[in-house]
Amino acid sequence: MANAKASWRNMLAGLQCVVGKRHGGCAGGINLHHVAEGSGLRSDWSLVPLCVEHHTGQSGLHGMGSKNFLRLYRPPGESEYGLLVWLLEDLAHRKAA
Repeated sequence: MANAKASWRNMLAGLQCVVGKRHGGCAGGINLHHVAEGSGLRSDWSLVPLCVEHHTGQSGLHGMGSKNFLRLYRPPGESEYGLLVWLLEDLAHRKAA
């Protein structure tokens, strides 16, 4: 299981920022963000690639807070889980190419 998680994380780290792909403005390398609500448990299977700016920068999820981030970028369902939807779309397009 540890090898599968490491492979998953490595593959995600090689992808483009899910927000930047749709809205541009990426800066910095890729961070893997754990998608979860509140202080819930984090899973390595619910990670999304975000550039440093969209993760921790001023226009990032942790930089501006989740409510403002979701209001600005409007992922599906207007929740953090919408970032996983964007990831799945990106993976589907990648596989089709």
